[in-house]
Amino acid sequence: MSATSMSAIRIAATVSLAALALSGCITAAPPNAQELALVDAATSPILPATQADRDMAEKQDLLTQAKFWGAEYEKNPNEYVAALKYARVLRAIGSSARATEVSSQALTMKPGDVELTLIFAQSALDQGKAADAAMALARAEAEGQSDWRMLSIIGVTMDSLDQHSGAQGYYQKAIALSPDNPKILANLGLSYALDGKPGLAEQTLRQAIALPGADSRVTQNLVVVLGIQGKFEEAEKIAGPDMPKALMESNREYFRAMLNPSRKWEALRGTQN
Repeated sequence: MSATSMSAIRIAATVSLAALALSGCITAAPPNAQELALVDAATSPILPATQADRDMAEKQDLLTQAKFWGAEYEKNPNEYVAALKYARVLRAIGSSARATEVSSQALTMKPGDVELTLIFAQSALDQGKAADAAMALARAEAEGQSDWRMLSIIGVTMDSLDQHSGAQGYYQKAIALSPDNPKILANLGLSYALDGKPGLAEQTLRQAIALPGADSRVTQNLVVVLGIQGKFEEAEKIAGPDMPKALMESNREYFRAMLNPSRKWEALRGTQN
């Protein structure tokens, strides 16, 4: 190696060492307040809303509730309360498919939970998936034997599967736990109608419609049952001015068609919530 080359190497080495020495002396500027806030936000755990905020959200309209509980659920999908509340409000606003997904995921963490199962089963029935509802209900039935809602929705599911006699047995168990409950009686009356027992259906629906809490679907179901029996004048009287005129002008075959098993159950049965 020539003297010139050796000299060049020595110079380069000297420069590098000087640079290293200088770099050791240079210190970075401390982070400002905004940078520290960003670091805190990135490293801090995402906390759920306070109980006060959650209580306040429950008083809002359904869409606001859905937005709130959706955010809570996204923070921690494994939290039971957030999953339950989110699934429940999703179904209430008509998003049954998403409600099924959320409740199904939560049920993997709490198998057989009654509240989650009720939401899952109701949402599945909304979509015409009675078999899915039945499977979930079977896993939670033992836990929900003392809950009339569980027994009633098992009845609804069995009716959806054309197992009317079995369904009526579950409605009777539910009534034993919650006597004079118009929701249970409405479903029992419709079950009788679907089972070809219009007389019993009429008697049960009349009992339901006379109770506080009976909704307009109970009235509509009674009108249908009266129409099946050819009691058109009485049906029109009970229907009143709010019932669609086309419904009252239809013949007996039309009323029979309304009770065809292919008709979506949700459109006829009383509410379960």
